[in-house]
Amino acid sequence: MQQSIRNVCWIALLSSLVAFASPAQEMVKEPSTGKSFPAEVKFSQGGKEYALTLTGVTVRKKFVFKVYGIAHYMQDPVKAGKEETFKSILADGKAKQLTMEFARTVSPTQAQDAYRDGFKENATSEELKAIQPTIDKFLKYFTNDVKENDRFTLRWLPGGTIVANIQGEEKPSLSNETFARVLWTIWFGTDSIVDREELIERIVVKD
Repeated sequence: MQQSIRNVCWIALLSSLVAFASPAQEMVKEPSTGKSFPAEVKFSQGGKEYALTLTGVTVRKKFVFKVYGIAHYMQDPVKAGKEETFKSILADGKAKQLTMEFARTVSPTQAQDAYRDGFKENATSEELKAIQPTIDKFLKYFTNDVKENDRFTLRWLPGGTIVANIQGEEKPSLSNETFARVLWTIWFGTDSIVDREELIERIVVKD
């Protein structure tokens, strides 16, 4: 009996030492909204393991209202100048992720309209026509009110595959390289809806 108690005590002690020795995940706070995001994300998709590194965080504002804090992650990012970094992010090949945590309530109509406008503003007329069926499928993902602290995750996997997780529910994947690029351009294009430089500040080489 005493031996069993000793064994339990040793196991508890070793577990506490392991927990103490394991470094805590670094969290990075978006200062405007106060939303915190991990410095690294790991996930499995399609039988493959991914490890992505945080490239930056920023806030999406509509007029004076804070809509969400947003973080961007990239697989094996390479430090480079601003334009080269934006170009690499908008190219297919490496896995990428956008994580949004909301700071206010957004209706389904508002969410759909925001994305609809984003696609129109960042695609050519030919591109928009070609990807419209995929856009229509994507917009149907937004059917419920978005509440404060709700989280959206968008993943761009190699091959132009977009995997969306909306309010904890993973949606059917969409595979269209043009659609994926235009979607990412909403945040990383020259007409970005956020301060796009803040989304790359952890990997960009300063001038």
